[in-house]
Amino acid sequence: MSATPTPTPRAGASWAGAVACGSLRLYPAAWRARYGDEVRALLEDSGADLRTIASLAWQAMLARMWPSRHLYDPPARMRASLATVGVAWTVLAGLAAVFASFTQAQPWLLDNLTGPRHLVIQWSYWVFDAAAGASLLAVAAGGVPLWLLMLRQAHRQHRSREIAWLLAPAVVPAVYLGAASVILSLGRPGTVPIQPPVVPATTSFIDLANHNVGPWWLIVLGFAAGLIAAAGPGRALHSLRPGGPCVTLAARGAGLAVAAMGLAGAASIVAAVGLHSWGVPPYREGGPFAVYLLLILAVIAAAGTSAARGIRAARAPAGA
Repeated sequence: MSATPTPTPRAGASWAGAVACGSLRLYPAAWRARYGDEVRALLEDSGADLRTIASLAWQAMLARMWPSRHLYDPPARMRASLATVGVAWTVLAGLAAVFASFTQAQPWLLDNLTGPRHLVIQWSYWVFDAAAGASLLAVAAGGVPLWLLMLRQAHRQHRSREIAWLLAPAVVPAVYLGAASVILSLGRPGTVPIQPPVVPATTSFIDLANHNVGPWWLIVLGFAAGLIAAAGPGRALHSLRPGGPCVTLAARGAGLAVAAMGLAGAASIVAAVGLHSWGVPPYREGGPFAVYLLLILAVIAAAGTSAARGIRAARAPAGA
């Protein structure tokens, strides 16, 4: 009697299965607790490929934007919303900082934008500044009381890991800004800042960054630092599970912050379109503006959807 041959594993199945199982970490904790074991068993039985990994990542984003009501009570829905909004708002703030660095922080650009039609760009700058400032105030007013509540709770319970997560929004940006200041102060030999009155027609956004803003990799590191800083309070929210008026206040503040940042994003888009249509090189490039537009719209949609669900949870009855 011949033994049953052992199935030969498919090429790449091991790494694909490991990545697929790891992608489950992208889902909210409540979803993993309810469905995680079932999905892992299904992956072990049927295997995984790149399409499966992409599908899991996409569904994870949807699970955070539209969390299932049966998995959360209202306070838990608000905490889930706050964690998602925190990351999305940080991305929006990073995009706003990049926009300001490439436009308002370039005095030579204003010297090249003259005439009545360029007043639209200037008005867009004003709306952008006011809306971004209002968004920051909403984050502070809604988030700081909850942050202090969680910090006191973590301190009373001697939970050093949660304290580290909560301190991340202050420590990580400070470390990044300090390192960036040192790097920029060292200068970049061989580069001359782009200045008026003549800007070469071949000037690109990469040239503008390297000469007038900073190396592109420093901007990427800034986004990474922001995401790490935003993820800390989200982890603490899941672990400490605070409740009460502070969570409700934070959910409402998050809604206002996202609305204001959405207005700032819309103003930046108007300014970007004006710069592309009426500006000087490199603002006539279409590719960077298209990428910026898609990123702004995608992140605002994600943040707005999650913030709206948090506000609805704040209005829900206690037993809902």
